[in-house]
Amino acid sequence: WELREELGIRPQDLRTGSDTEVLLLAWERWGPAALDRMVGQFTFALYDTEERRLCLARDRFGEKPLFYHARSDSLAFASSIPALLRAPWISHEIDPEALAEFLTLRYVVSPRTVVAGIRKLPAGHLLSIDAAGIDVRRWYDPRFTPAAQSDGARRRDEQVEEFGALLSQAARRCMVSDVPVALLLSDGLDSNSIRSSLALAGHDVPCVRYRTVRAASPDPPAPTGNGRGLDVVVTAQERFRQLVPAFSCFTEPVGDGAALALWLMIRDARARATVFLCGSGGDEVLGGYRLDQDRLRLAAIHQFSWLPEPLLRRILVRHTFGAEPAAVRRLALRRAPVRLVPAVVRYLIHRPLPLSDLDQLFGPLPVPGRYLEAVDRLYAQCAEGAGDLDRIQEVLLRTFLPEVVLSYADSAAMGSSAELRMPFLDRDLVEFGLRLPAPMRARRGPGLSGTKGILRLWARTHVRGRHLAWRKRTFNYGSVRELLAEHGQEVRDLVLGSRAVRRALPGIERWVSNLPQFFHGPREGTMWALLALGIWCEEAGVH
Repeated sequence: WELREELGIRPQDLRTGSDTEVLLLAWERWGPAALDRMVGQFTFALYDTEERRLCLARDRFGEKPLFYHARSDSLAFASSIPALLRAPWISHEIDPEALAEFLTLRYVVSPRTVVAGIRKLPAGHLLSIDAAGIDVRRWYDPRFTPAAQSDGARRRDEQVEEFGALLSQAARRCMVSDVPVALLLSDGLDSNSIRSSLALAGHDVPCVRYRTVRAASPDPPAPTGNGRGLDVVVTAQERFRQLVPAFSCFTEPVGDGAALALWLMIRDARARATVFLCGSGGDEVLGGYRLDQDRLRLAAIHQFSWLPEPLLRRILVRHTFGAEPAAVRRLALRRAPVRLVPAVVRYLIHRPLPLSDLDQLFGPLPVPGRYLEAVDRLYAQCAEGAGDLDRIQEVLLRTFLPEVVLSYADSAAMGSSAELRMPFLDRDLVEFGLRLPAPMRARRGPGLSGTKGILRLWARTHVRGRHLAWRKRTFNYGSVRELLAEHGQEVRDLVLGSRAVRRALPGIERWVSNLPQFFHGPREGTMWALLALGIWCEEAGVH
């Protein structure tokens, strides 16, 4: 409706109630510049009959997926890889280099996908194809502008007030629907802030919560009502039973156990709502996760990098990543300014799988590609003057957010014919976050107020105190070790039963046969990735 008002169009002037008609009118007036005026999630294909040009566009952060396959005589595109694989000329083989990246990071960085020849249009990009060929360009580029760091002259309460108004506007936009809306609620600050913002605007939405239980039962536990809300209670047995149905329906494989939990939440709550709101995106935009502690740790490693390498070896091995020896990484740290430390250590929110594990999985084949090449490329694309926090968050916005969180979120919702909306990724709220000085996002050092400073300041007067007092906690969706302990051989068979996985990874059988306690840290994430990949490949016909 905002775009309709900007176009000066009355409802009675439209032939349909579809937003597609408004999109066409906006494109007719502004062309590709219409993308900047759009709010929310979208992908679309538009063919200009006068220019004889096909355009494919994807929203700012990649909330909706778009895959394509191009060759000299054709372009095929779809919202999922399995849909593209129905074209008889498209290969069904795994891309070895993409597979190595998938096992290392638990996702593949756009534009590459795990299937050879199939590309993913990156978030905030526009693809155009005409007689001159294919052109792919970025139309949205989220940058934490260094100039904003000097904005401290503004009074803090003014910033908090503006943030509150923008959060309210974002939540209100997400409530526009002619079907029931619910909120996916965790114990964290992000979703509870959305709940408070909605309540201030007079919206009383039902809430859906997720919890795991250890009790064994031959039947899945029934969802329990909680006033207008719903508690989705899941056992390890039910999680195992739903592995195949969940991962089979994903648009692409993603290695994160939270994907299964979200799929279960929406499946069980679907009878009560069709649109679901959640707090995803708040950590990436506002400076969450463990960025306060991690920045302090990186600063300390940088400060003491003059010490002899033997004294730092354990720290370097655990907190810096790469194929180079620890001594080489230490030397690079000594030479780097503070703002480049995240790039030098190849900082990621989740630790990558060690190269030694990749060697085991691919053995006796050499590991394809260059280890962590995509991470180096993304840090190199950061602006020259960007600070250390700016670089970390920009890489987060190009990796973990679109390739993991948003990928499985859309798949989990669409698998139940539902829609997932994320107020923290609202265009205007994000633009505000990109202008925030670093101390208003994430400070260096531990403490209850070290992350998402602007959100915590607003929440002091709008969110119940117990949520303010809790530090960021991992979503308790259940561990892969628990699944292996109770269904070990069956879980391993889901991986080993994939022809594609066994062919590409000669060492897979030995690696997955380790005891459950082996799968901690990055190994747990990679085991989730292998589970998702094995199930997905068999369903999609990848071999």
